[in-house]
Amino acid sequence: MKDILHPLKRPGALCLAWLALTAASPAATTADRIADLLEAGKPIEAFALAQQKAGEGDPEGDFALGWFYGTGEHLTADKPKAAEHFRKCAEAGLSQCQFQLGVMLDTGDGVAEDPAAAFAWLSKAAAQGDVRAQTSLAVMHANGRGTPVDFAKAMQLYEGAARKGDAQGFYGIGVLHFLGQGVPADGETAVAWFSVAAALDDEKGREMADRLLANQKNEVLDRVVAKANALYAEYIGPLLPPAPKAP
Repeated sequence: MKDILHPLKRPGALCLAWLALTAASPAATTADRIADLLEAGKPIEAFALAQQKAGEGDPEGDFALGWFYGTGEHLTADKPKAAEHFRKCAEAGLSQCQFQLGVMLDTGDGVAEDPAAAFAWLSKAAAQGDVRAQTSLAVMHANGRGTPVDFAKAMQLYEGAARKGDAQGFYGIGVLHFLGQGVPADGETAVAWFSVAAALDDEKGREMADRLLANQKNEVLDRVVAKANALYAEYIGPLLPPAPKAP
């Protein structure tokens, strides 16, 4: 999915995946122990523990090795080795590994490019609730990469991500409205979705909102603000009231 929404093109994608794994794991797991060693400035010990645990068949050990080799943190990057370890833990059912392997297969990063296989692995990760995989699948449905074009399915996946508070879900829906993919082209509706993405710190959403709102009349701005506020309230929650003015 060589497109503006590709998750691996976001800064720190693997680091975010590592944080997601450790956050989802109970105390004293392999992921936590490796994270603690890295935080303590002991990367050699962390890598050795990852190797040990991977050798014992622990999928979190393989995920850690995939992270080390994929990011090139503390050692020379080796994308084929990263893909090898991600495949092992993906086959063991770890959603983070299924997501990373899917991305690598889609981009041909360390492995032969295979959009159909990428779609299959991302589908497995999405079925386990991985929101990054859900938005990646939405892009693939919208672009017809690895699967037939299906704008309705793309919208469904983006909406599911948006309801989890994911900025990429809002941005993706904005793209569909902006391009008229499965829905009538509507710049005002698109920029309302982009604006919510921007409010959730999505840089591309902010860039699109700024570009589309430049030099617009006040009545247009008012309509967009009203739409964006309504979307935020529906998908994220009530808007915070303005802070009281100092006496």
